[in-house]
Amino acid sequence: MLLFNLIVDHLADFSAPPDVFNMFTEQLKKSYFNILIKPEKLAKDVRLLILEAERWSVMEKHQAVVEGISVNELMEFVRGFKEELYAEGLVQGNLTHTEAVDFLTYVTHKLKYRKLSAEVPVQFRVVELPQTHSVCKVKSLNKGDANSEVTVYYQSGAKSLREHTLMELLVMHMEEPCFDFLRTKETLGYHVYPTCRNTSGILGFSVTVETQATKFSTEHVEMKMEEFLQSFGEMLAALTDDAFRSHVTALVKLKQCEDTHLGEEVERHWNEVITQQYVFDRLHNEIEALKLISKVELIDWFLQHRSQISRRLSVHVVGFGCQENDPPAEEEPETSQYGEVSKLVFLCPSHTLPSDIIISDIRAFTHTLTLYPYHKILK
Repeated sequence: MLLFNLIVDHLADFSAPPDVFNMFTEQLKKSYFNILIKPEKLAKDVRLLILEAERWSVMEKHQAVVEGISVNELMEFVRGFKEELYAEGLVQGNLTHTEAVDFLTYVTHKLKYRKLSAEVPVQFRVVELPQTHSVCKVKSLNKGDANSEVTVYYQSGAKSLREHTLMELLVMHMEEPCFDFLRTKETLGYHVYPTCRNTSGILGFSVTVETQATKFSTEHVEMKMEEFLQSFGEMLAALTDDAFRSHVTALVKLKQCEDTHLGEEVERHWNEVITQQYVFDRLHNEIEALKLISKVELIDWFLQHRSQISRRLSVHVVGFGCQENDPPAEEEPETSQYGEVSKLVFLCPSHTLPSDIIISDIRAFTHTLTLYPYHKILK
């Protein structure tokens, strides 16, 4: 309780001495910069900038810090921020109900905030991608870095807990053949993986490959990813009942694993709180849903997402190298500096990469799209 009170006291009496403010401003600038120059982080930011309607890009945040934020601006923000609040928390562990209530009471007592004048529910809206293939190809922001990343994402939509579990099962079936085909056979890169995506309640799945521009172009990599997905569809169609049940059992056991420490359980429960879903028995519900999924349902699910009207988004972050027609690198290539990451450089895919929509202006692209209603996966 003492440590908690000290933290709340600091929030209540927050101040920012100029030397400390300058130190943290520089640290924040460096943190944003380090995200931007890493292809895997930039690819994630670009993907979410396309999908999330009201997202601020890391580049916009970096630019705001570079252009300068004053101590007075910070303190004015803090004053306004603390005037009206809605406090919600999670207390977990060896604590009584009375102690849990005391935590909240101390927060309200020390911060002395008013209730929100209007309810502000959590409502992160996601765009509905066109039923076609959209491609966004940008140059890496780290000059001289050969690392590239390609993510091919299939958007499913606002779905149920059962369908989320179905997507997880699909990805589990995909993991080993994905690695075997793209990493072992094609040697495209060390980091090769499929992922189940839950973007503010909107489901999807993706396949990601990290490669190097000195060895492969991102367009070559995507074409090989398409080859894999075609072969996986054939593999799934030939799936035996025993193999299907084996994967179901494996995923059930994975969800039944006991947490190794309290932090794992807290993180899971805290996610329920901040998304205002409060399904604290989600794992149990997912296990029950898994037991009812059939092989035919799994195959149909994959085929639906691979149809001609699927919502497909490809994001390429292109490194520097001969396979991307860059000039030979110097012995010690110059690295990017803070002022050199002020904007994304969009590239046009060649005719060898089939694409219906080329994204060269993210805001202009998303402005034309409809938004899904905010969706919670509750049951």
